[in-house]
Formats: sequence, C-alpha cells, structure tokens
Amino acid sequence: MKKYIFLLFIITFKLFGQNSTKIIPTNKISPSEVYNKEYNFINEEEQKFKKFKKQIKSVTTEDYLEKIRAYSKDSLKTLAIKLLSVKELNEKKLLQKDISLNSEYYIRLLDELKSSEINNQEYFFLEKELNSYYLINLEKKQTLSITVNIIFGIIILVLIYIICSIKSEKRLNIIEELSNQEIKVKKYIIDGKSNKEIAEELFISLNTVKTHITNIYSKLNVSNRKELINKFEK
Repeated sequence: MKKYIFLLFIITFKLFGQNSTKIIPTNKISPSEVYNKEYNFINEEEQKFKKFKKQIKSVTTEDYLEKIRAYSKDSLKTLAIKLLSVKELNEKKLLQKDISLNSEYYIRLLDELKSSEINNQEYFFLEKELNSYYLINLEKKQTLSITVNIIFGIIILVLIYIICSIKSEKRLNIIEELSNQEIKVKKYIIDGKSNKEIAEELFISLNTVKTHITNIYSKLNVSNRKELINKFEK
C-alpha cells in the first residue's frame, strides 16, 4: 500500500512540476537581477584577481606595475576588471605613479567608465587621482614657467648691463683720445656756440677752431654738429 502511495506522489509531483514550468511567463530580467548578476560576476573576477596577485612574485615596483597592466589589458577585457586593477594600484599607493607613466590610458578608461552604467562612486577615486595629477603638473609647469622667465629676465638685465658698460667704456676711451683743447671745443659745440664764439672763448684763431672741429669729427666718427650733439646729449 505504501509503495502505491509513494508512486502516486511521484507521478503527481512530475505532472504539477511540468505544468508549473509551462505556466511561468518569460518575463524580462529586472534591473535588480541584472545588478545581482553583474555583482556576482565582479565577485567571481575579484576572486580570480586575488589568485593572480598571489602568483605575482616580482620584487620591484616597475615589474609589479607591468604585470598589473598586462593582466588588465590582455586577460580581463572588461571595465569591471580594469576597475579592480586600478583599485589595487590605488590601495598600493602606486596609482599616481602609473598615471604619470600612462595618463592617456587612464583618461580613456575614465571616459569609458563615465559612459557605462557603473556607479560613479566606484571610480570616483580615479577621477580624483587624475585631477590631482593634472593639478600637480599644472603647478609644475607654472613654477617652471616662472623660473624660466626669471632666468631670462636676469640674462637680459646682465646683457643690458654689459652693453651699457661697453658703450660707456668706449665713450670714455673716445673722450680720452681727444686733446684738452679738443675737449673744450667739443663742449662749446654741445653748448651751441658758433666757431667765432669758440675762438673768442679760447683766444685762438678761427682756422684753429675749424682744425680742432675737423679732428673731433674724425676721432668721434661724426659728420656734423648735429651728430656730435646727439652722440653726447643725455
């Protein structure tokens, strides 16, 4: 009797089980189910990533960065896994250094993350690190620009000083080449006196004044009174 009851129970269960599978409608997957699947997928990949970390035997920072990048680029192929790799670098305090070496990669990655449905809180740290990187670079460029401008300013001032010193020295040398009488004649010319007035002031003949003037023009490399006055006017 018990055998017949058990057999009847099995037959009833199968019949109702088949009917129940036919009655269930094929509804679309809800957002929560999609999120759960994505969350489970990330968890699975996170476990794989942890296993990968255990296999890393490199000692140097450069080797570690290279293997992390290779794992993210060649093996994972998904934003979720790339994000896990970046989080790992951030936890190791190596993200800023890797951004400085591969800034374009992280810019593209951030753009992809922003275009995806991944919650922005998940990659906010990456955006923050990129902003920090650009801010540091901007400050470095500004500091470099200010330093370069200061150096160029100093160089220009030194050149101006050297040029002025050379001109002043040449002018002194020229003045020293003039005789005492020629220096007096030059002074009277700059004061606007005529040849006759100069002759009267120095008690010399007009021809002697003209001779002095000719010598002055020759020594100072000028052609007339106007050039002479322009050469020595303050």
